[in-house]
Amino acid sequence: MRKTFIVAKHEFLATVKTKGFIFSLILPLLILLPMVFAMGFIPQMISETPHNIGFVDETGTLQTSENFIKFEDIGNAKKALLENEINAFFVLPANYFETGKISVYSKGGFFSSRPTSSIEAFLISNLLRESNLDETLKERIKEPANEEVITLNEKGEVEEKSGVGFLIPYALGILLLLAIMTSSGYLMQGIVAEKENKTVEILLSSLSANELLSGKILGFGSAGLLQGLVWFCSVGIILFLSPFASLFQGIQISWILILAIVYFTLGYLLFAGSMACAAAPASTVRDAQQGAMIFTMLGILPMILLNIIIKAPNSVIAKVLTYVPYTTSVTTLMRIALVEVPIYELVASLSILVISVLIMIKLSAKIFRTGILMYGKKMKIKNIFRYLRE
Repeated sequence: MRKTFIVAKHEFLATVKTKGFIFSLILPLLILLPMVFAMGFIPQMISETPHNIGFVDETGTLQTSENFIKFEDIGNAKKALLENEINAFFVLPANYFETGKISVYSKGGFFSSRPTSSIEAFLISNLLRESNLDETLKERIKEPANEEVITLNEKGEVEEKSGVGFLIPYALGILLLLAIMTSSGYLMQGIVAEKENKTVEILLSSLSANELLSGKILGFGSAGLLQGLVWFCSVGIILFLSPFASLFQGIQISWILILAIVYFTLGYLLFAGSMACAAAPASTVRDAQQGAMIFTMLGILPMILLNIIIKAPNSVIAKVLTYVPYTTSVTTLMRIALVEVPIYELVASLSILVISVLIMIKLSAKIFRTGILMYGKKMKIKNIFRYLRE
């Protein structure tokens, strides 16, 4: 065990000191900060900018109001639009009441847009003004539905789950997948690199292949766990300091975090063993990547089927992915964000994952021990069974 921890410490420190790993830690900041700024401040800046809309009324029924300016003809309206006195204008033709058609004029450009909703609200107000309806009914026509969404669980009880609460397990699932794939990728590259420069021969002269593999899995796994924790904390800090901080108050996520750590540990061990199986017999990183492609595709399968999981979290496909070892970690966290997953499904998925990890570690140790010293040979599927027998 001492040699295993020495290898783990070396791989952990060597990984966290690399420029790529350090850059990956600040990646959420580079992505989320512009997004938070855009979502929080740009709409406020836009709302503070006056949006004047002109109109040419050939029916003679519209009245001017705030931000709506009347023009006598299209020529004057076009001139005001080109001189940026108004953002857009529309023409209400004489046969509007029969056809309902209007013409909206706006300037072109990447950031330009037609103020359709504002125009519709303005027309509704003017049309209701001409009617003899009760004022309360007029207001209800302007705002016909103030929705309150109530979600029921399988027992018919009201489920208290906010829209923001949905994002947390969902984001954890994505971060979990990225951390698992990144750390297991580090493991695969480290094995092939040492094999290419013949360093592995020196290492195996002082420790066993099982100790070397265990140390690498532990070291790279610790780096991946650190990466995931930094990502999660970075996202939390950014959201806490953002204009949306009040939306996250009172959300309980402690048990979800514990579940995410368990799934990360087991998922990483499964993928690490699989990547070790692909890397040990390979002569180059390209060969190892080709061998690991099947595991990578299985890992990202929940993202490929994301639309199905979101629309039907209790469908057969979603439940099958919950029990498949390579997809259960991400799929389960996504389903938790949408529905109440039964306890027996969580226990079953974790049990299958634990059994798969034990089998994969045993198989990867045999393949690693046999294939780590092989050079100049392409990895073939038929050789894997021979490695397992040896």
